[in-house]
Amino acid sequence: MEDNAPILEAMEEAESVIVPAAAMILDETAQTSTSTCETFPPLTLPTPLQPLFSTPNTLISPLFVLAVIMMFLSLLFAQKFGRSPLQQLGQVGPRGRKYHSWNESTTGGCGGRFIDWWIFGGSVWIRAALCLWDGMAGTHSFDGDHHHQESSGENLFACFGVVGSKSEKNAAAGEDKKQSEGTTHDHLVHAGSSTGILGFDSSLGGFGPICLAPIRASVFLLAWCSVCSFLKITYNELVDFSTKLAVPATSGQFQQIPSTMYRDEIGNVVASILHFIQDVMNIGSNLVEKKSDALGDAWLPTIAYAIAFITVLECGMYLIGNVCMLLKIYLPMGVSHPGGARPHKIVRTPQWTEGKEHFLSRQLLTGDGNSDSDDTGKSGALSSKWRCAVAHDSHRDTIAKFNYIKTKGDDVSSSFMTGEPFGRQIWTLDEAQPSTDEEVSEDVMEKTLKRELVPNLKEKTKNEEKTEDNNIFGPLSPIGGLVQNIFSFDKDNESHKEKSKQDETTKLIETMASGGRKPMGFDPSKNPNSCDQIFRAQMISSYLEKNDGKFPEDIAYLQDEGEKGEANPAKTATEAAKRGIAFYSLLQSTDGHWAGDYGGPHFLLPGLVVSWYVMGCPSVMISPPQQALMLHYFKVHQQADGGWGTHIESPSTMFGTVICYLAARLLGAHKDEDWIKSGRDFIQKEGGAVMTSSWAKFWLCLVGCMDWKGHNSVPPEMWLLPNWFPFHPGRMWCHCRMVYLPMGYLYGSRFIYSQAETDPLIEELRNELYCEPYDSIEWDRTRHLVASMDNYSPIPTFMKFAQNCLSVYENWKIFRPFRDAIRKAGIDFCLEYMRAEDLQTNFIDIGPVNKALNMVSAFHSANNDINDPAVRSHMMRVPDYLWVAEDGMKMNGYNGSQCWDTSFAIQAVWECGLLDRFPVMSAKVWAFLERTQILSTECSQSTPAYQYESCDSRDKFYRHVSKGGWPFSTSAHGWPISDCTGEGLKGVLALMDSPVVMDGVKRGILKDIGPRRLYDAVNVILTLQNEDGGWATYENNRGFGWYEELNPSEVFGDIMIDYSYVECSMASLTALADFHEKFPDHRKNEVTFAIKRGAEFMKSIQRKDGSWYGSWACCFCYGCWFGIEGLIKSGESTSSPAIQKCCQYLISKQRANGGWGEDFTSCYDKDYAANGMQNYGDDGSGVVNTAWALMALSAAKCNDVEAIRKGVRYLMSRQLDCGDWPQEGIAGVFNRACGITYTAYRNVFPIWALGRCVATYGDNIDKDPKILATKSQN
Repeated sequence: MEDNAPILEAMEEAESVIVPAAAMILDETAQTSTSTCETFPPLTLPTPLQPLFSTPNTLISPLFVLAVIMMFLSLLFAQKFGRSPLQQLGQVGPRGRKYHSWNESTTGGCGGRFIDWWIFGGSVWIRAALCLWDGMAGTHSFDGDHHHQESSGENLFACFGVVGSKSEKNAAAGEDKKQSEGTTHDHLVHAGSSTGILGFDSSLGGFGPICLAPIRASVFLLAWCSVCSFLKITYNELVDFSTKLAVPATSGQFQQIPSTMYRDEIGNVVASILHFIQDVMNIGSNLVEKKSDALGDAWLPTIAYAIAFITVLECGMYLIGNVCMLLKIYLPMGVSHPGGARPHKIVRTPQWTEGKEHFLSRQLLTGDGNSDSDDTGKSGALSSKWRCAVAHDSHRDTIAKFNYIKTKGDDVSSSFMTGEPFGRQIWTLDEAQPSTDEEVSEDVMEKTLKRELVPNLKEKTKNEEKTEDNNIFGPLSPIGGLVQNIFSFDKDNESHKEKSKQDETTKLIETMASGGRKPMGFDPSKNPNSCDQIFRAQMISSYLEKNDGKFPEDIAYLQDEGEKGEANPAKTATEAAKRGIAFYSLLQSTDGHWAGDYGGPHFLLPGLVVSWYVMGCPSVMISPPQQALMLHYFKVHQQADGGWGTHIESPSTMFGTVICYLAARLLGAHKDEDWIKSGRDFIQKEGGAVMTSSWAKFWLCLVGCMDWKGHNSVPPEMWLLPNWFPFHPGRMWCHCRMVYLPMGYLYGSRFIYSQAETDPLIEELRNELYCEPYDSIEWDRTRHLVASMDNYSPIPTFMKFAQNCLSVYENWKIFRPFRDAIRKAGIDFCLEYMRAEDLQTNFIDIGPVNKALNMVSAFHSANNDINDPAVRSHMMRVPDYLWVAEDGMKMNGYNGSQCWDTSFAIQAVWECGLLDRFPVMSAKVWAFLERTQILSTECSQSTPAYQYESCDSRDKFYRHVSKGGWPFSTSAHGWPISDCTGEGLKGVLALMDSPVVMDGVKRGILKDIGPRRLYDAVNVILTLQNEDGGWATYENNRGFGWYEELNPSEVFGDIMIDYSYVECSMASLTALADFHEKFPDHRKNEVTFAIKRGAEFMKSIQRKDGSWYGSWACCFCYGCWFGIEGLIKSGESTSSPAIQKCCQYLISKQRANGGWGEDFTSCYDKDYAANGMQNYGDDGSGVVNTAWALMALSAAKCNDVEAIRKGVRYLMSRQLDCGDWPQEGIAGVFNRACGITYTAYRNVFPIWALGRCVATYGDNIDKDPKILATKSQN
């Protein structure tokens, strides 16, 4: 220390000199900077904003008082003259959200509807002005519904609609009483035809705009007052800061004051902010000259200020809105673009045992035994005792079957079927139950239509009855009976002739039903798709029985003695179309729809079988004859390698094999049977059941064949997240969320088959399904294992990380208190949500997977009581999903495709110009479509589903508006879809062109579908349009593209959100266009603008090669038809580059035989199948793909007429003598990777294509190319 003393002394001397010098420099700098700092006076405000919350004597400004008074008076006016309580003001129709909420979005962006209200709500001023003008002119009575529908004041966005109670709707002018009836529950508020595209529901009748305009102004003024208050406080604080910044620093503040440079920069920033606030706060000061703090002296300036402010703001909002709309149109987000070809194509193909033809045994067809031997009494289709019961017949059959488990004290309604019966189709062994009421008999309806609508039939029937009554030799006459007894013929000879005739008829029917194949033969190596021979044979037989054994005129040649057994091809395209329609009319059900096989996926039926097994194998749910047919189905679809595909045309996968093997064993197949051994070998070869996909693992967990630790977490508490959370389950595609909803409940409950530990079959399966002892498997290590053949959509790294985090959450004890506390609430919500889904769909549920899972969940929540009303109601709807064909019993991909197929079929007949040539068929379709419109009939509105149409229910359970839409299947199903609504609406509009049908409506033979119901349908379509201009399926897109990074399914692609599709967009757009032609004044601007936006979207997803990818069928021919027709209907010229490029693309894909062909690989690979429909078509071509291509090209009026002619000739050459076409490859697809069957497509689309080509190019399309070319040029 002594050595350092000199150094310390020197430092002290330096400090005594440096510090005073530094302080002097700082003082000089501060003085310099102070001189450059700008001083700001107190903020001066316009009179209406004074004193703005700051004067001690008063806390309110004149503008604030004016806004509050306007709001108060408007609400009083609304309460007095409105038709529902004020609390309804915030509710909207389409999805039950609050328009002022941040929850709502159409494309996933937070606050979509909140922003829409601010930007686009200004049109309410126009509506208010029109209301006042109409009132003064005396042109309207201010009835809300009438005003909404008839006023010419429909604006661009129709922000505010109106709704009414039943009594008010009944009073609406120009409506039939039945059509004008509203809800039977008057306390509900519905947003049917009166809901605008933004979904706002004023509930105020014709006074709505008059009330809402000042409310909107009040909201703006209050918001402006709040903003100004904040700005004034900010201004004062910044002035204080600026003043302090200018004060010279003392030596004690040496380290707290920044340098001169930084102080100058801060001062400049503060000055800029203060100048900006001054400019903002002085808005309107020039308008208001009177400066007074007295509130009473400020009214006139305040009113003037408010008017100017609102005017300028609304104009600004209008400009912003237009810019936003242009950005939405011309800068689409692209999330709905399906993308290009997959880099990794499918290389494996299904392998079948060649030449092995399967037949249903007599025991299987009659239900008398469970033998599945292929050589045990082979029988024809007409020997089957299985029959397809539809509509009321199906309801009576189900009620009779389930009566024996009816328990005392049950609610009566729980013992009967709910929902509209039209469209329901089930397979049963029981005889038809007699109807107790002729009004609910579809047979009576059919007879009435024949009697009243068929020309000359009514008079003919009367003459026959009169002749019968007056004939003394008739069979009913005593003399006639005596004569017949005396002059009886040789009974043995007559019986022999009759039997021979019956045998010929039976052979003819079964040949017609076989689709060109061997009757009742099924050889998957030739084609794994069924022909629907059993159903078609029964329908043809039924038609002959009801029509005196005669076929329709256009195929009557089939019964001509001279032409039997001889080929008789159609000579013209028109003749071919007539034959096709005549044959297809034989298959129409009594309620008006066309039924058919909608199977294909192999993973659906096993889920139902597992549910049946864990519920105790109730025979009323799956009977022994049904078990035998199901086993036959699994057996005939097994491939040569022992596996099963994900669907019937898929190569073997672990997903399909594990779950089909499990189902076969649960249904009773023995482990030592050869085909079971073969399936087990495939599973063992691929690494055991731990290598299957997550959906298969879930079913294994339920039945007790896998530990729940082997399945990734599905936490039910996800549903408790706030709706604004970026990844909320309610934002997912409805099919996805409705599957993972019961999965969350069952996973959270850790449901396991109650007898799993004691059931010997489960013990055997645990040994058969794995390559190592069951008890030695480390289940947590198997969660991410999946075979490459199943891995269509590999789980992204982030999702695996999230699943690992959830595994820690599920298994670490430290999280148990929190998990136990919150899981109960999550499970309760899942149960409530599932109950709502069950009631909204009359226990059908949205699809087969969640149907089975919801049923198990109901069983578990009922403490495993099979007689619980909810469980019983579920089991009563199981037959809705089952279908019988020559390959056995399967589970459909929906409860059918009734409305979809029927809507297409009637449009095909309409385009052929033949509606009135088949009057009964057309009239039955009208009756079916009338009864199928969702929540629009008396029957459907009497169900619990109608109560869930309220705004609060839709808000709680994430449902879009349903009323007025058309479904894919039946009204009872309850889920409207954009394209199904569009096609249903187009079907109705087409039938309006039929004089016979309209005459039936006018005479009361058919029920009317009034304008109000059509307006409801249009409302559904308009509200389903996404912000990108396209249409999704069931709902608007609520999520984001990055949701696919969280796709947990492995086997499916693009399932997380509801994308916009070319198919849905075309169906919706063309429906609006057709509607606009017949109803040009209804929501004119909205409709035309929606069409324009839809067309722009369709262009945005067109591929560079000119094609469109079809997401719901195979594939590019299908997409191109939708793309071209949608653009043409929207007003696009046939010479436009988009149209011409697509035509060139299609022409380039035409095959040498004149047809077009694709198979499932086009969908899977997202690339046109290089070999066309090589396996199951005709030299690579197929009739359905050819029809789609021809419909597209003829809609575009393609100049390559020779290509059109070749395509038409191909369709005609493939038509069978009876008017049918052969069943070829699978036509439908979903989720990119799974095929599904549409047996109706082989009939509907060739008819449609022939009709359109004839309408475009003339009936010489199939004759002389030169004449055709001349016609095209003209």
